[in-house]
Amino acid sequence: MRISDLSIENFRGIRRGTVRFKTHTIITGPNNAGKTTIIEALALLVGRDRLVRDLTEHDFTGADPQPADRLRLIATITGFEGNDPNAHTDWFRDGRAVPKWLDDTTGHVHPVRQNPAWLLCCQVGFQAHFDRAALCVETVRYFHDHAHPIDPFVEDVPVGVPAKLLQQVGFFLVRASRTWDGVLSFGSELFRRTVRAADGQPAAAILTERDRLRRPDQPIEADPHLATLVTRINAELARFLPRGPTLKLRVTGTDSRAVLDAVVAHFSPADAPPIPAARQGSGLLSLQGLLLLLQLGRARAEAGEGFLMALEEPELHVPPASQRQLVHRIQALSTQTITTTHAPAVAAAGDPTALLLIRNDNGILSAEPLLTEALTAGTPGWKRKLMQSGRPDVIAALMHDMVLIPEGRSDHELLRAILCAVMLRQGWTEDGQRSFALEVGLVPTVDAQVVRTYGLLSRLHARLCCLVDGDAAGRGYVRELRAVAPPPAAILRWPDEWTIEHVVGWLLEADEVGMVTELSHLPNPPTSAADVVVRLTEHKNDIVLYEAVGEAIADNQAGAMRAAELFVGMATACAGEPTPLFDMAAPGVRVFQP
Repeated sequence: MRISDLSIENFRGIRRGTVRFKTHTIITGPNNAGKTTIIEALALLVGRDRLVRDLTEHDFTGADPQPADRLRLIATITGFEGNDPNAHTDWFRDGRAVPKWLDDTTGHVHPVRQNPAWLLCCQVGFQAHFDRAALCVETVRYFHDHAHPIDPFVEDVPVGVPAKLLQQVGFFLVRASRTWDGVLSFGSELFRRTVRAADGQPAAAILTERDRLRRPDQPIEADPHLATLVTRINAELARFLPRGPTLKLRVTGTDSRAVLDAVVAHFSPADAPPIPAARQGSGLLSLQGLLLLLQLGRARAEAGEGFLMALEEPELHVPPASQRQLVHRIQALSTQTITTTHAPAVAAAGDPTALLLIRNDNGILSAEPLLTEALTAGTPGWKRKLMQSGRPDVIAALMHDMVLIPEGRSDHELLRAILCAVMLRQGWTEDGQRSFALEVGLVPTVDAQVVRTYGLLSRLHARLCCLVDGDAAGRGYVRELRAVAPPPAAILRWPDEWTIEHVVGWLLEADEVGMVTELSHLPNPPTSAADVVVRLTEHKNDIVLYEAVGEAIADNQAGAMRAAELFVGMATACAGEPTPLFDMAAPGVRVFQP
């Protein structure tokens, strides 16, 4: 079984939204967009009761729910083998779920099957309301019927969802806060469940250890340093309790439960002494829960049961080389996975049609796949390069408040090289101006396909801007972009006949002698800013040259100030705000004024 979609209403920062899931979905987006809220909603709908803490007013959008306000969640569950309700009477019968039919291509749920390709499904609902008199949140989980929606707090007997059915779904959650040193111990519910599922209760070993602890070969109280004290205590005890007990010192309560509670996971390299988990690095601690869940998933798979894993931020405490491997391993062993991440490398590891970029516009959630169709051999080369080798950079750009699509790859690389150098040398000053690095994401445009790249990404972000040259081709791109519906939020253009290389020349002219001298280590050293412009034009995408120029600008006070002025002006123009550096030449078009 798997979850095909989730509807959210009035839950935390999401007033309304719907998310469609594939078999292995990765969700990414900026902070506070709703990634964790989506995971928590799934836990409320199909998770065990212990997965989610008690709700409060803060879990309602606005944090001040009125009596009529409802927190509503609905999940559609499909994947019933054979698509025959009569073969799944534990789910579909009177007093249980109402059979529905899912068109998996559109996500629409129908009351009657009109197409043999439609899948049997049911809907689980969750509602909550705040009782202002009792100052508590009342919740109910029930089978939902989209054709006959109900208020479960008004209906006498809403159809509840038995826990044993949710166990068949097999929803398991690995939260972002997972540095638990005791997860591989009998004090951990997850560990106990995994042991039970694997039929691995070590009863014989525990009883043997219990008996050894009761009668140790070298009792602590017999140690010469303690023996005198213990003997005196026993002598005094005998005065009050003749033929009474004597003092023994043991490391546990010496019953089986005490022995289980005392078990602590240790790890050791080769033959070195084992070190307890609490003394290990955060990476190993983070992996413990994942390792346990994978073993639990193995046991469930062998029993023919579902295993749906929700994983928050797998990149935490895991080195980059292992992040993709971890995601792929989890996907390979799970019936369904739903992963949230901030890391572009992790987001880029999955199927781009199953990568959801989420936005939250004043509480309205949108979740769009990076690509609506899979890449094929017939996909244009620029699109394949952008969405394959360039995918991490595209994802990183889309996480910003504003996105800038430059005309070509050299614009992207030069701007990034200069920006990186300037950022590494920034001081403590706070001027309150817009920050290009923080607010604007740069797309690595391929083959000058600025218009097509805009068309490809326009559904994914609310504020896409474009940057073009001032030559004939650039002016042509301006006309094409203005004709697109909707057009970019802003179109930035360099002055007539200028390209990004001329802009670099303008930066160098702030202190031409000083910055050109800084480039004297280059082969055939340039003698002027014009020489640098020519070299940049002739050596497109020479990253070493780009970085050298960026460092020369950043290391020069006049150059760094002019570069900062440029980036502030670009960010301001992208935001649609007035700036003297980019003059409004036509509606939506701003031309650079050096």
